[in-house]
Amino acid sequence: MYDVLIIGAGAAGYGCTLTLSSVEDKFDWAKDKKYLMIDDGKSDILKASFFNLAGVPFGIGGDELLSNMQTQLKNFKSCETKSATVNKITKIENGYEVVSNNNIYQSKIVVIATGMHKFDIECELTNILPHNDIMKPNKICLENQNNKIAENLYVAGLASGAKTMFAIANGEGAKVACDIFKSWTGKSSVAHDSIKDKK
Repeated sequence: MYDVLIIGAGAAGYGCTLTLSSVEDKFDWAKDKKYLMIDDGKSDILKASFFNLAGVPFGIGGDELLSNMQTQLKNFKSCETKSATVNKITKIENGYEVVSNNNIYQSKIVVIATGMHKFDIECELTNILPHNDIMKPNKICLENQNNKIAENLYVAGLASGAKTMFAIANGEGAKVACDIFKSWTGKSSVAHDSIKDKK
């Protein structure tokens, strides 16, 4: 049983997963939490280059950016990553069962970050809508209220209807992680990085 399972390792998926994992040793409530990110290796990031993304080299290729995020995540022991295609999400008594092409997982919370192209995961709790904030035709998002589909089932990034920019999708993933923190702590919680001592 994982505490949070994230489906999709793109901008939103990494935004959520890195934010969740980054507090593993900072707060008592975060200790011993376990996360899993599942991805099918087909992220749109792999096809892109980035010229307006703050803090990264100008013109960085998506393959390099994705590799950098993978390396960054390895700094945290609380998260596993699996290569698989998710086929089904089912509500169970204490969370969700997630069925992939090669395994079955259970998690208390699930975050969907699968993008805007299609949603072919079987899940009775989801409702597919047209993505209305994009110029390309035939793109989809999942009905949600402030990134929440149902209790302990979230959606982030383009799958939530967000604009098609890496920074926006990435930020939405971080926001969902902070919403999960709030559900655990009962108060507003964020994942601040350490502040360097002033000399």
